[in-house]
Amino acid sequence: MDYENILTALKNGNVPSGGALEICMGRDDEIEEFEKLLENIKQGRSYTKFINGEFGAGKSFFLKVIEEMAFKKNFVVSWITLSNEIPFNKFDVVYRNIAKNLKVKTGKSLEHIIERWITNIKMMAFEETLDPQKQNEFIESSIRSELKEVREYSNPMAKAIGSYYTFSNIGDYDTANNIQAWLRGDGQIPFTEKRKFGVKGDVDKETALKYLGALSIFIKSVGYDGLVVLIDEAEFIMNLHTQKLRDIAYNYIRDLYDDCSNGKFKNTLFIFGGTPQFFEDHKKGIASYDALNDRIADVLKSNYKDMRKPILELKGFDKNDLIEITRKLIIMHENAYRWMASEKFNPIITEIVDEHEENAELTGGKITPRIFIRSLVSVLDTVQQNQGSFIDSSTILDLFSDKESELEKQLEEDW
Repeated sequence: MDYENILTALKNGNVPSGGALEICMGRDDEIEEFEKLLENIKQGRSYTKFINGEFGAGKSFFLKVIEEMAFKKNFVVSWITLSNEIPFNKFDVVYRNIAKNLKVKTGKSLEHIIERWITNIKMMAFEETLDPQKQNEFIESSIRSELKEVREYSNPMAKAIGSYYTFSNIGDYDTANNIQAWLRGDGQIPFTEKRKFGVKGDVDKETALKYLGALSIFIKSVGYDGLVVLIDEAEFIMNLHTQKLRDIAYNYIRDLYDDCSNGKFKNTLFIFGGTPQFFEDHKKGIASYDALNDRIADVLKSNYKDMRKPILELKGFDKNDLIEITRKLIIMHENAYRWMASEKFNPIITEIVDEHEENAELTGGKITPRIFIRSLVSVLDTVQQNQGSFIDSSTILDLFSDKESELEKQLEEDW
């Protein structure tokens, strides 16, 4: 584990590229629930879930945790962040970005997934027979068999995937590349080229949802346990200029939610991360679109936890969480920079936590995870590089007061 890389990312307010699951604390109930969901998805179920949290509450970080959990369990993952370039009211654009960002633990891209699948079939063919003609017959038969369910859902997608092997096998890589581009939703493939591999039309706003369903079926058919789609910064939908555009976006979310519930999607998990305003705003948020809000809004107003409801709320850290993560970060920093951080910081862990709790009035008594972690790592870095100046604990605690007031101003970006 590259602790130095993790600590640098955390200090910069970013989600680390790896190790999020190992250092995630205070989210045991949420992790347990998503473990169960992934197991259910493996058996054919599908879900649409929502993560609600203030800026800095750790939504993007928790999406990273889910991504790492999914990779460990042999899922394909796609992460998209909504923006001007990826507006959710244009679902053909959303599909293209989901297809473009597909990742597995062995690599990235839809092409990698297809190539790995074909390679596995070729290896089975070599084990079956040494006759080249019979090997090719075995490969083609296996491809047809494994695409059967995809064909029932979307014959064009099944035909294109099968044709990819055919054209790759004869060395026509231009056509093979056009097939890959078409599967990713590229609408610029000439008609004459599409005719070569037996498809008409493109992935558009009318067909994108169906092709996404077919893509998830293909992913399951070729040996993965399912597809996980992580949709970050969902509150960008509120920036769409008109109510009509926002309604279109919310209706697509409703379609996903309903299709997961009624079995049209199989082995698929969609997770939207957004701020409280995204869920509660009656002018521009989900609350403005009754057809979706009536499905996912909490019907039981209670302070008790319910991990099975559609919207999971990420709370700030309590005192036990703060103590646990402080100890963990001290150990990580000690290992990364080879110094005795614990000697200087362990005796004052309680005081560090108390210092942050006293400054948490603006968050309702809860510590914002990002602010706390950035502050702690910054102080650890400062003390490690200036150890002679920090002989007693009071000088270290003074640093926290300075860092906390500075970082409180930086809640514009979430992680």
